[in-house]
Amino acid sequence: MEQQEHRTPVLRVRALPTSTNAYGRVQAGWLMSQIDMAGSLDAERLSRGPVTTVAVNAFQFAAPILLGDVVDMYVERLRIGQKSITLKISVEAERMDGSHVRITEVIATFVAVDAEGKSRLLGDA
Repeated sequence: MEQQEHRTPVLRVRALPTSTNAYGRVQAGWLMSQIDMAGSLDAERLSRGPVTTVAVNAFQFAAPILLGDVVDMYVERLRIGQKSITLKISVEAERMDGSHVRITEVIATFVAVDAEGKSRLLGDA
């Protein structure tokens, strides 16, 4: 996979032994946590305050993430509503040999919330 120029990942992490199973493959729960972190970082920046994840579409691996891979998460804003933000989060892995592999892509929706956890308008922190 060719690396696209001029893209900056929102989050970049290395797959360590604590994130893998006994066979050296990253567990899906770890990756979902990283995806949620990447999406919430962008959504919080846009909403100027806390957000909560309300939906994530199907989560399918195109390839495994291996121990030692550097995992990049890219975020694209698909829809910005009054209270919610829908993002496409793309995941790629950089292998130890320098090659890049597409791992997965999810669509996630985040809602801006106030201190009590109730939805609020974007920008009203």
